[in-house]
Amino acid sequence: MRRQNKSSWKKKTLLTIFILGIAGLAGWLISKHFLFPNEKPLVEDSAKQGRIELPPVQSSEIKVPITVFYPTENGLTKVEKTLSGGSVPVKLAESILQEYFKGFKSDLKNTSVRGIYEDRNKVLYVDLSDDLRRNFSGEARNEYYLLKSIYQTLAANIMEVRDVKILIEGREVDSIGGHVQTLTPLRETVWY
Repeated sequence: MRRQNKSSWKKKTLLTIFILGIAGLAGWLISKHFLFPNEKPLVEDSAKQGRIELPPVQSSEIKVPITVFYPTENGLTKVEKTLSGGSVPVKLAESILQEYFKGFKSDLKNTSVRGIYEDRNKVLYVDLSDDLRRNFSGEARNEYYLLKSIYQTLAANIMEVRDVKILIEGREVDSIGGHVQTLTPLRETVWY
């Protein structure tokens, strides 16, 4: 009798494990194919987004009105410009920031945009050259207004943007000038 109970217990355990495995597999298949069929990758780079098949149009034919915010001693200055560019948000963001840095009279104008990437949460990762850090000089207020102007310029022109994260040479940095932290996205840091 004892041997029969042990054998019965093993059968029940194996049957339970088998049923749980089948249920897990079914749950995975349902979530993969029915609940989240077209889930976007976490990060999409600008080169990939630039490959959308559209009818050929010269980028010089497309004129996009933009608003650029520049830092001053007392806040931000708003400048309206027209930019030749496309309508893909990441490519447009690159063009806007290139135009933004051209507007500086200081050595910050040498800052280049290495790339812009968008994740599925609509956060733009802005990869800038180290010229931004090397050529920045100023106190906490100047650094704050610089970061706020970058955020405001992108948020005002690209409606899909929820937040902006600054990278320098492809890496997260603590700060641009040692005063305002940049390890987290900018919205909460500069929004007031």
